[in-house]
Amino acid sequence: MGIATPAFPVLQFAGLLAANTDQLAAARRELMDCYGPIDAMSDPLPFTFTSYYDDEMGQGLLRQWVCFSTLFDPEQLSRCKHQTNKTEIVLARQFPHGPRRPINIDPGYLNRFKVILASTKDHSHRVYLGDGIYGEVTLHWSKSGWTPWPWTYADYQTPVALNFLTQARETYLKLLQQRLGPGGRG
Repeated sequence: MGIATPAFPVLQFAGLLAANTDQLAAARRELMDCYGPIDAMSDPLPFTFTSYYDDEMGQGLLRQWVCFSTLFDPEQLSRCKHQTNKTEIVLARQFPHGPRRPINIDPGYLNRFKVILASTKDHSHRVYLGDGIYGEVTLHWSKSGWTPWPWTYADYQTPVALNFLTQARETYLKLLQQRLGPGGRG
């Protein structure tokens, strides 16, 4: 029989999608108010992978990823998704002359094994976390680095995303070791 043990803390990150760098900066400021300092951010990447957001957000979007400088309890991911949904509403009020949804924030976390994204949408490859939120294992770590699944979004398979998430994983491993100390399990 297995013995249930508490989960290790994880490194929280967010994927941001917006029309311009001013909107990305506004999103980062709001997220820092909620989650603390941003440890790292990717360069913005033109979001040319799908037209899914065109009606709601317009065209010519930019994708950016940010990660935070403290570890996070993975049980809080559904609460975090609700918070980022509220943050999107706050940000829409800051940019009233653009599309109805100027900024999309997708929270997630990573640990040494996987990248998890939170979603309000159910699907065959997502598990229910609670409070109307689902979790998706978007990437998994193998000897060669982050490996996509058949359902992994195209932007999460780009060199920009993979390099950013690899650096975030290295940061995570250092922070975890600091927390666990010498001889810590993991």
